[in-house]
Amino acid sequence: MLQQELIQPLLDRAAATGRVVIEIINPDGVVIASSDPGRVHSLRPEVQELTAAGLYCRPVSSSEVDAGATPVVPAKDENHFLPLTVNEQLVAWLGWQGSFPGETAALLQASLEGILAAARRRDEQYYTTREEEALLSALLGREAASRAEELKLRALNAGYDLNLPRAVIVLRLEPKENRYFNINLHLGYDVTREQLKSEILEHVKGDLYITAQDLVAFYSEDYLVICKAFLDTDNLPRLYQALDVIGKHLYDLVSGNHLFSVQVAYGSIVKEIAGLRRSYQEAVELISLGSACGKSNGFIDADTILFEALACALPRRLTSRYLEPLLQKVEAAGEEGIQLLETVEAFIDNNMNIKQTAEQLHLHRNTVTNRLERIKQLTGLDPATGFRAIFWLKMLAVYRRLGRLHKHED
Repeated sequence: MLQQELIQPLLDRAAATGRVVIEIINPDGVVIASSDPGRVHSLRPEVQELTAAGLYCRPVSSSEVDAGATPVVPAKDENHFLPLTVNEQLVAWLGWQGSFPGETAALLQASLEGILAAARRRDEQYYTTREEEALLSALLGREAASRAEELKLRALNAGYDLNLPRAVIVLRLEPKENRYFNINLHLGYDVTREQLKSEILEHVKGDLYITAQDLVAFYSEDYLVICKAFLDTDNLPRLYQALDVIGKHLYDLVSGNHLFSVQVAYGSIVKEIAGLRRSYQEAVELISLGSACGKSNGFIDADTILFEALACALPRRLTSRYLEPLLQKVEAAGEEGIQLLETVEAFIDNNMNIKQTAEQLHLHRNTVTNRLERIKQLTGLDPATGFRAIFWLKMLAVYRRLGRLHKHED
């Protein structure tokens, strides 16, 4: 708790003002800081007696302890001690010998107590954060299902009711490749980055959509995870609507930072501990899929990348039987084939409306019609004949795009 770099200058200046040696002694009587460095680690038995006597309320002298008298303001040239308390708990003693202005002593006492209180808050925040990270790691681990009762009790002791339905929200913080970040990296330290991550964590914890039941912590270096809790209800569609709102809001909340690009996604709502890991993996998979689709920023939900998710989920026997032969035909036609595929995808996305497709692509309607006829000749699939042709043409466009993005990443 002792912050030497802040406390030592205070002791040195105060000692110079009063021309006395000033010490800070822990409740066990050991000098832990002094304006005379040679006194550090020395033992002050009288302080042990002061601590044992419970004399924390006002200045006392060592002679009072010997006499067993009620504490009074010490006389000149005696050893003087003032208690340093945080939240009414004794943490140390401020000591000096000889004459020292009472106002200066009181001011020094207040300053030291302020420093010690701030240090305690920092330490408590640090340990709370580490405990939350450890609990989250256990809940998302492979052994969570077999440790369900143990984890429920552990979470309950930390204030979390794991019987509530929950969904895992993941915020991926990807370092931006910009000049500012690269300079810090080149200098060999990530102080700004780590500080900003801590600020983002506290910002999210303090957000209006986060409640006391929501476990928020970093699960890995780049993943900030929220185990979002809800009141138990059978109206799951409403909860998923709420998750959409929360996900978009969290992205807006965090995206303004200057060091990280942000992707946000969530997994399924679950009611058992074992489901939390699955919900987390679903969110991470959505983020990965979003990256493959070129969404390096933003809130990613299943609706926005529905066809990409379907393309990735297709069995290999279907992609090798249908999509890869079709893709070979398209790519064999060169630039025209790619142009035709992009046109038919726009046609499908515009609900098979030729006018809207032409307006979107800035083409004449006849050009769109001709390209649709050409894609039919090239692939044998006519988007005007029904769902099957539409499905495979859309999957073909998505499959090609995903493959191109993967090659670009490699």
